[in-house]
Amino acid sequence: MTFPLVSCIVPVFNGERYLSEALESIFAQSYRPLEVIIVDDGSTDGTSLVAAAYEDRARILKQSNKGPSATRNLGVSASRGDFVAFLDPDDLWHPDKLARQMVRFAARPELDLSVAHAELFWVSEMEDEAARLRDQGRIHVVPAYTSGTLLTRRIFFDAVGDFDVSLWFGDATDWFLRAANRGAVIELLPDVLLYHRMHTTNLTRRRVFASREEFLRIVKRSLDNRREDGKRLALLPFPPSSGRGLLD
Repeated sequence: MTFPLVSCIVPVFNGERYLSEALESIFAQSYRPLEVIIVDDGSTDGTSLVAAAYEDRARILKQSNKGPSATRNLGVSASRGDFVAFLDPDDLWHPDKLARQMVRFAARPELDLSVAHAELFWVSEMEDEAARLRDQGRIHVVPAYTSGTLLTRRIFFDAVGDFDVSLWFGDATDWFLRAANRGAVIELLPDVLLYHRMHTTNLTRRRVFASREEFLRIVKRSLDNRREDGKRLALLPFPPSSGRGLLD
């Protein structure tokens, strides 16, 4: 029996510290066949050396620094898979991430995209923050409408369109909203399939005010588009889940 090829795209900028762990979590996947594409967005650290160690198992692309959206888009444009998935270089996949999602696509031919839950974990240098937030909801398992949990058919990704290159923080949120507005058939799995690393150099942490402004702009644009289309307004018309969610 032939199984569909899944293209796994890893966008990276100055991610030498954690990149190897992220890649190993892809190669540890129980699902095959896989295509792994590393896209280096003009890194100035040792990222290229880390990536080079995987050149026998992954394709390595490079570009001048254009931001995470353009980096993901380049990876998609070079991919050959029937399905596309994304993993940031500081996060990790559950070993059965792709296998569990592909089972759902086989069971539901009408399914356009699958997402799952994520668990946040803190690096050792941030133990104080982890302890301070221990009783808050976001430290627990959360529904994650992020690129890291996304698995979608390539044909559907192309129909929704590329990630918006003008966005540096909420490109995945914008993509999910556009997908939902197209009437996407979305399934949120209860499984924890992504482990999201919290560290001092998280992009949204470094530019927190800019990320909030961008998110509000994304939501406003989505609502304006729905008004123009005459659709019933909804902030996030996705499968419901208890608790707070994680958005890119």
